[in-house]
Amino acid sequence: MSEAQARVGDLAAAMEAIAPSRYAESWDNVGLLVGDPGRPVSRVLLCIDCTEQVLEEAVGRGAEAVVAYHPVIFQGLKRLVAGSVPWRLVQGGVAVVSPHTALDVADGGTNDVLADALGLLSRTPLRVTVPSEGRGLGRVGGIRSTTRESLLQMAQRALGIHRLLVAGPLEGEVTRAAVGAGACGDLLNEVIASGAGFYLTGEMRHHDALKAAAAGVTVACALHSNSERPTLPRLAERLRAHLPRVHFELSVRDRDPFSVW
Repeated sequence: MSEAQARVGDLAAAMEAIAPSRYAESWDNVGLLVGDPGRPVSRVLLCIDCTEQVLEEAVGRGAEAVVAYHPVIFQGLKRLVAGSVPWRLVQGGVAVVSPHTALDVADGGTNDVLADALGLLSRTPLRVTVPSEGRGLGRVGGIRSTTRESLLQMAQRALGIHRLLVAGPLEGEVTRAAVGAGACGDLLNEVIASGAGFYLTGEMRHHDALKAAAAGVTVACALHSNSERPTLPRLAERLRAHLPRVHFELSVRDRDPFSVW
């Protein structure tokens, strides 16, 4: 085996360089969650959720590791039983690295990808969670004046979806917009305070949608993981730059649990 061959620990280190674990929320669980840091790795599958279907795909493709945006182990396990995904990962020797909220906060991460989709110019976090560095969740910034309808179409194209759940006004020009990947409906107060007229996120509670509409903010909900999945191609490129000998590919079986009829 060549000394230059990458190992699982190198994959975890590359992810740490891209999305430092210190950026993650205190309740989160990020980093190498399953696997042997010393095991060689030559093929990695990227996904949002490491479901049974994605695990089968990883094994079928010969991947020694999975980069799953959502942690496959969120809280302390009380049981590890045959048939569960964590059990099958261990049995199959497939490692899992998860960045989650660390990637949301990091430069070029989940929220910056969404911000790029809407053409946010100068951007800042909606909520600062790392005060020492001025980093945080969501993004808000100015955009070239455009219609709300155009922004909805831009979001659909960027996310590769045909439907959005929309609350609030559908007409009028917008010069300031915000994004928050995943379950960022609770950033609505910051969105309103920022003066943004358009907010792209994954999901939002009913009463918050009413509040947004009353404030004149157009909210576009893409479904939770649909708002996060566009970060995967960008993340794969960045990981390739760190580990050029490793083959990174996107899962084709990873999808949001909800579908639109």
